[in-house]
Amino acid sequence: MRWGLVPVYIVLFVTSVLMAAPLVLTVFSSLKSPDQFLRAPWIPPSPPVFDNFVSAWYKGRFNVYFKNSVIISTIDASLMALIATMAAYALAFLRFPGNRALLVILILGLMAPVTALILPLYTVMNSFGLVNTRLAVIAADLALALPFFIFIVRAYFLNLPAELRDAAKVDGANEFQVFWNVMFPLAKPIVVVVVLLEFLWSWNDLLLRLVFLTKDPLRTLTVGLLFFQGLHTHDPGGSAAAALILAGPVIILFLLFQRQFIQGLTQGAFK
Repeated sequence: MRWGLVPVYIVLFVTSVLMAAPLVLTVFSSLKSPDQFLRAPWIPPSPPVFDNFVSAWYKGRFNVYFKNSVIISTIDASLMALIATMAAYALAFLRFPGNRALLVILILGLMAPVTALILPLYTVMNSFGLVNTRLAVIAADLALALPFFIFIVRAYFLNLPAELRDAAKVDGANEFQVFWNVMFPLAKPIVVVVVLLEFLWSWNDLLLRLVFLTKDPLRTLTVGLLFFQGLHTHDPGGSAAAALILAGPVIILFLLFQRQFIQGLTQGAFK
């Protein structure tokens, strides 16, 4: 053991405990009755009670909100991966009038805060009759996140060997064939990053869902959790169970694809 690294290990251990403690407390709380929680919130539940999850799933209508979140986030992530990679390829390799101006516009899009764009977005969606439709949220998500993802995918494309594109062009491939058959497969690591990040942001977003989806059958988990906690502030176990239902799928997704996620980030930085 290298004693010079002991302070580093101590810092990492303390940081891990501080990060894990809220999650552990939430898991314990979700499996306790209100009486158990008040007696000993930090002690593991004995015996575990699963009524909190049943209450959140059915009484809190999380069965409906979960389906809406899955539909919206999956479509968001899929469309973002396709649109961002195509736009990034065009901005990286194609030369057309307004190329530079479009890059400047994207930079401005990165600078604009979401809260400043809510009113214009609502006005546009309302004029097209899209308020209280999933399409409104999906379109807003894509519009707000596209500049960021286009820039990171464009940087990834620019780090790929230019000879591969030139060879495909010499073999007679048109621009779309070069993109789809050569460049897109090589960009799979960064595509995984785009899909996971967009799914995470879409899944956890509250503001856009609260503004555009006011009808209960269309609400997502984040909005459902907000209202559930408002109705059940006296029930910490139920609120903890609802929070775990919201966080669980994202945690599982990142655990399953963490290697591909890290690979995409590191290849984009060092390739």
